[in-house]
Amino acid sequence: MILARGFAALAVASLMSGGGQTQELRSVKIGVVNLSTDVAFYIAEKRGYFKAEGLKADFAYFDSGAKMIVPLGTGALDTGGGATSAGFYNAVDRGIELRIVADKGMSVDGYDYKALVVRKDLVDSGAFRPLADLKGKKVAVVAQGAADESVLHQALLKGGLQDADIERVFIPFSQQLIALQNKGIDAAIAGEPDITHMLRTGVAVRFAGLSQFYPHEAAYVLYSGKFAQDKETGVKFLKAYLRAVRDYDRTLKDGKIAGPGGEEIVQMLGEMTGVKDLSIFRDAVPPYIDPNGALYMTALQTDLDYFKQLGLVKKDVTLTRVIDRSFAEAAVAQLGP
Repeated sequence: MILARGFAALAVASLMSGGGQTQELRSVKIGVVNLSTDVAFYIAEKRGYFKAEGLKADFAYFDSGAKMIVPLGTGALDTGGGATSAGFYNAVDRGIELRIVADKGMSVDGYDYKALVVRKDLVDSGAFRPLADLKGKKVAVVAQGAADESVLHQALLKGGLQDADIERVFIPFSQQLIALQNKGIDAAIAGEPDITHMLRTGVAVRFAGLSQFYPHEAAYVLYSGKFAQDKETGVKFLKAYLRAVRDYDRTLKDGKIAGPGGEEIVQMLGEMTGVKDLSIFRDAVPPYIDPNGALYMTALQTDLDYFKQLGLVKKDVTLTRVIDRSFAEAAVAQLGP
């Protein structure tokens, strides 16, 4: 799914519709990836919430959140979104100023947009039933040092297993379906819309959403250190963002984007991503996003502790160096909870 075309169209539309006011708007460089957790950025731009705060979205496309770290550190990006990782914390330890300021998507009961998927033939044959059957299996996560390594670790613990009981491999989300088809892997920690593609092709089953073994916040809104110094603009940005999040949350129903206004969100996603088959958005399990931007600190701490356990992050790195909830709290104070 390529978002670059959609975001380029957004930028042009913003310039054309702004009229004489365009020069008065403060441009905010926003890093985006090809995941459904970017949805609130789309809505805030499309519905004029950024413009109402005197801001103009300038989207920059990345093929992974990890690649935003350097431009956020230099100030080339103002804000963006992605998961935490060992690389994220190591960048902070090297002096790169980054702040986690709000939730951008989590896997919760009913809205598990990330899940453990298992090859369908293993499940159908009875070779895979409880989580304990992960033992001896080849299981994929997106990358070494990614938060999904911690997620998989929690799944193993739930099944009474340890890391050494499986063969862990690192495969990007975009290649996991092929690896399952070729029986190169037995299972994976996968995300939407890839999971829906796997189900449609009959190659895998959604064995368990993350909430079944580890409720997890998978994406966050990040601020560069430079952008975080501008408190007024930072609060305005999250105010517009949270208005969009609340619009989005109101469309969630029965584990889908199927509530009031849902079809408009589906159409918007299609328009902004260039995806023609809108049924993918109707069928996929969407993420839940906290309407107040609240962070799930337990998962953040659990992941960081696991990175330290693996020796991927130094022992003295702490969450207090990267968490700043003051922007979301100020935005919520203006919007109301």
